[in-house]
Amino acid sequence: MEDRNITDADRECPQLPEFDEKANVPRDLKAMKPGEEIGKNWKVVKAIQSDKGFNTIYVGEHIQKKKLAAIKIERKTETIKMLQFELFVLLTVEKKNKCKQFCKLFEKGNEKDYNWIAITLCGKSLRTLRKNQPGGKLSVACGLSVAQQCLKGLEELHLLGFIHRNVAPSVFAIGRFSGDNNSEMRNIYILDFGFAHQYKNKDGTLKPPSPNPWKYVGSLRHMPRAAFSRVEFSRMEDLEMWFYLSVELVKGCLPWAHLKKPKEVHDYQKMCRNGLQMREMLGGLPPEFVDIMQMIDKLSFTDTPNYKEIYGLLTNAILFSGKNEFPYDWEESEMNEFKNPPKTSPEPATK
Repeated sequence: MEDRNITDADRECPQLPEFDEKANVPRDLKAMKPGEEIGKNWKVVKAIQSDKGFNTIYVGEHIQKKKLAAIKIERKTETIKMLQFELFVLLTVEKKNKCKQFCKLFEKGNEKDYNWIAITLCGKSLRTLRKNQPGGKLSVACGLSVAQQCLKGLEELHLLGFIHRNVAPSVFAIGRFSGDNNSEMRNIYILDFGFAHQYKNKDGTLKPPSPNPWKYVGSLRHMPRAAFSRVEFSRMEDLEMWFYLSVELVKGCLPWAHLKKPKEVHDYQKMCRNGLQMREMLGGLPPEFVDIMQMIDKLSFTDTPNYKEIYGLLTNAILFSGKNEFPYDWEESEMNEFKNPPKTSPEPATK
């Protein structure tokens, strides 16, 4: 295997202080220009405009091999070294479970002012793809199939002992279409592990809830109810956020999307568990969504979710929709964009 500058310390779980929004306000380093080198092997192609992020991200090209990658850069002076934890997660994935929902780590490096990693360059995020579809939503069969892949990424992450803690459409992306086949466009990658948490000890036992839980800083629309209560997140919260993501993909919106305050969102989410508010959230969706929501709501901090049963419910919903799972809704437009790129090429939406 080629030298990627990986050390034994990179494979140890970093001890990070609690995230401070004021301390880690996204601040770009001096912008790099196309052709500028990163490390010994990479050069900048262009900057990536991410949906949301706390790193500077570039499309990079390997100088010898000419392959493209996403290069994530973080200042050495950042209080919270989120890139360090992302590196740890990716190395753990690489060692224990090479799931196709995870990006490949090509190399990492340290420069004078910043640290960096080079990983798989993905295509557009689910957030961008959903908004680009007619009505701002995916077709039922496509949306349910995509939801299954997102859940698969979370399940694999949980099996490795991590929870994501920031599940939203912007942290999932499709693979890039390279002109020869559609398989990558049909693959969903899970991204951004800077906020992830290792919930298991080395011996496989669960870590007890922290007396000072981490403060949620993700999307208000996809916020789990535990975020408002400031209790420790578990696999349940990852699945609750995934459920809101899935509803939004297929229906196009969440009923509390217009609300701006966490308490208002929290109260609305509680009301949506039954009655007219539940009909407002899930009306028009396959009935399996009710079963899935109730399964997730019954979970406790220590429970292992029944992923298999959720997959089964989603599969049934696809079958009873009477629609084809493939091709995915975006395949034709992505192929057309590849063949006829716009004069001003849009920046990739994700890493």
